[in-house]
Amino acid sequence: MEVNKDLKRLLGDRAIVIGSSIAGMLSARVLTDYFEQVIIFDRDSLPQDPQARRGVPQSVQPHVLLTKGYRLLTEFFPDLQSELQKQGVPSIDWGQEFQFYAEGNWGAKAEPSDIVSVTCSRYLLEWAIRQELLKLANVEILSHSKVSGLLYNEETEKITGVELRTAKQLTADLVVDASGRSSKASQWLSAIGQTAPPETVVNPQLGYATRRYQLPKDLKPDWKVLLISQTPPEDTRLGYLARIENDELIATLGGYGGDYPPLDDRGFLEFAQSLAQPDFYQAIANATPTSPIYAHRATVNRRRDYDKIELPTGFIALGDAVCALCPVYGQGMTVSALAAKTLQACLAKSSDELDNNRFQKQLAKSNGFHWMVATSQDSRFPTTVGGTEQKPGVAAKLMAGYMNKLVTKSAKKPSLRMTMIEVSHLLRSPLSLYHPAVMWQVLT
Repeated sequence: MEVNKDLKRLLGDRAIVIGSSIAGMLSARVLTDYFEQVIIFDRDSLPQDPQARRGVPQSVQPHVLLTKGYRLLTEFFPDLQSELQKQGVPSIDWGQEFQFYAEGNWGAKAEPSDIVSVTCSRYLLEWAIRQELLKLANVEILSHSKVSGLLYNEETEKITGVELRTAKQLTADLVVDASGRSSKASQWLSAIGQTAPPETVVNPQLGYATRRYQLPKDLKPDWKVLLISQTPPEDTRLGYLARIENDELIATLGGYGGDYPPLDDRGFLEFAQSLAQPDFYQAIANATPTSPIYAHRATVNRRRDYDKIELPTGFIALGDAVCALCPVYGQGMTVSALAAKTLQACLAKSSDELDNNRFQKQLAKSNGFHWMVATSQDSRFPTTVGGTEQKPGVAAKLMAGYMNKLVTKSAKKPSLRMTMIEVSHLLRSPLSLYHPAVMWQVLT
């Protein structure tokens, strides 16, 4: 698909995206409507088939695609849904096929709903998005290409391109950093005399262990995703179990505060058996493993405040390079899709050049709620390091108490559970949880 110059206002000849993460590919999709050429540089090898890649160690871990994120993906790539169906990816109705145990109660089962997305491996979803992106004529993805710095014109105060590790330089009208948690953009900005963004880190000291199993023939679960949640501050352990493509289960155990699950067969099962409910353990106890046990501990919440500095023109950052969230809350891929949507809105309002500082401020607003959800929940564990050092005030304690009651009451009231699910999937405002009708059901 070529850019239609009559319908789109071109803002430049070339845009460069650093990183072929989901955030990078979605932002590249948006940029194809405004630039003649979009080039993605990735330091990794990109497989021809759906498989984990070395440069994305978390790709073997479970990833939740919230309904809002799924709807945005299919908006950017209308053929994505049919491609995922071809790959045998199961869909999930989060109202009916998601079972979770939290705060000492099972959630009430709701009626069939339109809160639908898919449950599959991260690397299959990433591969499917890449295939759709490469159908566009003005996109190129260059693997084994590591960016080592930014090109800067002091006279115009503009980022004019990138330098690769090979010392090759390539100019661009816009450079997008979507290189994830390991972003080096702060160092690159400092190297050209610019201000690096301030950072905030909240570390829950959460560790994962994940293994895949063949779905047992005698297991006929009425769920697609099962979650045995942690309960701060006492219960640090959690279990997440999901049906994915190829009739497999992806099973993840986690522990806060350094309570990491073991990586040996026996220890993994014993940890599963220690969860607050036996359902997770019973599902995998006699299942056949189809993978090793993979550890993952890069779970810190890290926010780089690009909205609080004045950036040179021609450069933006998004995705985990700006706001990396503790993955236990399943927000990451949807936050990336929302970032691409924010970029799209800012480009649509641009006359001849993207107002990059305005974009970073809009992105910070978009990320704010998701950051609050992750860090406020993680901070309920006394072992969490970083963030505010002050004790929670009266308002925070009242809000936490209200949310605990909401979770408890939702176990008996399907309507409350549906409201919570709609909010968590970003289909309704969080203020819905404080509507008088909802508060009446919670507090009476």
